[in-house]
Amino acid sequence: DGTYTSPIDNPNRRFFTMLGTLVQGRVSISGAAVSAAKTALTIAIRYGNRRRQFKAPDAEEEIPVLDYLAHQRRLLPALATTYALSFAQTELVSELHESLSNAAADPADDDLTSEDIARRRLETFAAALKATSTWHASATIQTCREACGGAGYLAENQLPGLRADIDVFTTFEGDNTVLLQLAAKTLLTGFQKDFGDLDTLGTVRFVAEQLAEIVVERIGARGLVQRLVDAVPGRSDDDADLLDREQQLGLLAWREKHVLDGVARRLRKGFDADADLFEVFNSAQDHLLLAARAHIDARILEAFDAAISALDATYDAGAVALLNRVCDLHALSVIERERAWFLEHNRLTPSRSKAITATVNDLCAELRPYAEVLVDAFAIPDELIVAPIAQRL
Repeated sequence: DGTYTSPIDNPNRRFFTMLGTLVQGRVSISGAAVSAAKTALTIAIRYGNRRRQFKAPDAEEEIPVLDYLAHQRRLLPALATTYALSFAQTELVSELHESLSNAAADPADDDLTSEDIARRRLETFAAALKATSTWHASATIQTCREACGGAGYLAENQLPGLRADIDVFTTFEGDNTVLLQLAAKTLLTGFQKDFGDLDTLGTVRFVAEQLAEIVVERIGARGLVQRLVDAVPGRSDDDADLLDREQQLGLLAWREKHVLDGVARRLRKGFDADADLFEVFNSAQDHLLLAARAHIDARILEAFDAAISALDATYDAGAVALLNRVCDLHALSVIERERAWFLEHNRLTPSRSKAITATVNDLCAELRPYAEVLVDAFAIPDELIVAPIAQRL
């Protein structure tokens, strides 16, 4: 008779049940985007390893374009981030599997169960990683296309087709900017039963009261709570090792906490001043998006580090060392990208900031001989790499 009915009485629970149906699609799109980036990098790096241009003084042979730092800078940080996203995607799929395995009928009461909380964390992870992976794939494929020159523009070399295929991913199953706002809002509410009815007033109140606890709890679960609770990192020591993984993790984790805390203070200030609640949230959207990006940047690096740490003594020590260098390149590329923020917030000195750029250059040179090995490790079947410029010699 047109009357809406639902076995789920709580409107909050109904809303998240609806959102949950989108998670598997977002997980799949994120995985497809990472795969597309792997394919593009395989083509561009193989071509860069073979294509020669210009002779060095007194040299008989022209130089492979991948020997040029500018070319390495275009492709190798993207390769490192693709590895990081691949490990994060594996972690996301594992969490999805666990969530589906533990799925149960919704209880009659309005309280959120541990399964509800885990599902909302999964939804946040899926939304933020889908946005990050698809934007990364779009930028990486375009970079690979340009790095292959005119050959990269030919349809037979696959890159134009890949670019066209993944272009829709940035809006499919949720516009990326909207997904980051969703992730930020859920981070601020901490997946707690106090989430209320998803209205702005309830969110502001909860943020003002609970943010610090939520961040510490979430970060603590990732093994970083000690750095965030016991001490706030000061200005970087110019003698500290940029390749120290604890420092890399600590910088990104502190940035996440600091940005989330800043959003909370900003929202609380508006709430305390009885300002229009829409205007309070609307004026803080840039801050909310930064909070989501800071969160997913930290989580991706954590996933990469956790994957390396899980390797046991049966793995080849050289391969593990190589993975660590790839992880270093990803971490320092992210920190270099965000170094203006770290400088503004007194977490880096100017000399330290310059050292990061030099270290990224050094890592590119160190990884250059292994570039083709690293893309071959993606294990993409040869029959799927049909581009003439990427055929094995």
